[in-house]
Amino acid sequence: MSGRGNSAAATIALVARREITTQVRSRTFLIGLLLMVAIFAGYAAVIAFVGAQSSSSSLVLDGAARDLRPALQATADRQGSTLRLTEAGSRATAESMVRTGEADALLAGGPGSYQLVGLEDVNPALGALVRDVVEQQAVDDALTAAGADPEQVSTLAGVGITTLEPADPERGQRIAVAFAVTFLLFFSVTTYGSAVAQGVVEEKSSRVVELLLSTIRPLHLLAGKVVGLGLVGLLQLVILGGLGMLVALATGMLAVPTAVVAGTLASGIVWYLVGFFLYATLYASAGALVSRQEELQSVIGPIAIPLLLPFLVAVTILPTDPRNGFATVLSFVPFFSQTVMPARMALGVAPWWQALVALLIALVTLAGMVLLAARVYRNSILRTGSRVPWREALRPTRT
Repeated sequence: MSGRGNSAAATIALVARREITTQVRSRTFLIGLLLMVAIFAGYAAVIAFVGAQSSSSSLVLDGAARDLRPALQATADRQGSTLRLTEAGSRATAESMVRTGEADALLAGGPGSYQLVGLEDVNPALGALVRDVVEQQAVDDALTAAGADPEQVSTLAGVGITTLEPADPERGQRIAVAFAVTFLLFFSVTTYGSAVAQGVVEEKSSRVVELLLSTIRPLHLLAGKVVGLGLVGLLQLVILGGLGMLVALATGMLAVPTAVVAGTLASGIVWYLVGFFLYATLYASAGALVSRQEELQSVIGPIAIPLLLPFLVAVTILPTDPRNGFATVLSFVPFFSQTVMPARMALGVAPWWQALVALLIALVTLAGMVLLAARVYRNSILRTGSRVPWREALRPTRT
């Protein structure tokens, strides 16, 4: 019994080693790795550029508008935006600064006749800031004329803001980490899950599988292929995740503690393995049903739906509503949890026990999927020609 077990493990390891060697030495692996590095670098550059553009603006003041300089600067500081203020000697000079790009807009005039002038348009955020300051000045002037103290009125009209939960100063950083982990998981599972299906069809169409199955049991061949490709995907995930973490921490893009980022990457690895093996069983089963690459897309296409849904939830709902009820439920559902749960963990809204429960549910589901995939693979892999119906593929094997 022990010898048979050792023989099975050795066979699976042999097939897995073959898949790893073939994939890692291929151009596809290197090109895919470099492409992902370029995509992440481009994404980081775009985010940094957009962030700098949206949070920074310049304004040139002319005439009586110079008196608003302290209020404009104080309002910008309170809102957390960067506002560069300059003063022009004349209206012509101020307009010239706007035309040449030295300033984003010009504020001229006085109470009751202020004008905010841009080249072709005015940044909405800058316009709102100036409007708030001008309106507040008008209110203060009216209160003073009526004999009231503007500061006292402002104090009485103030509203204190507090929260039931302590504010997370690292929220933005956590969202960035969650998005990166979500994207990496989605990309890796999709890429290497499809590779499992393509490999199965390739061996089936070339009749290589018939030679392999003369010496290897179907279950061992399937397990070795899935394990091998899963480890290749894991290698790529670790390289990309580790490289991204080092660059982000070294450049100061991430202020989240290193332990938090490392923990997120570690949980991402665990969930990648669970998610990949779950979907790999589906991809392998789908690949065994057909005999030609041209037919493959029709059987693996539906698998993209349960892959895409949690990805969309993680990148559209969770960043704005981390405690969303639908996302919380979805993070416990197998085939969805491998994407949503690590995103919730990165955002700091998933307690450890929820992650553990979701992981146990996924592992139980994985055990059942392995048995089903083995049955489909065994019933379909040697049948060439027309596509094998799912009903026949799932039929119990006769002994």
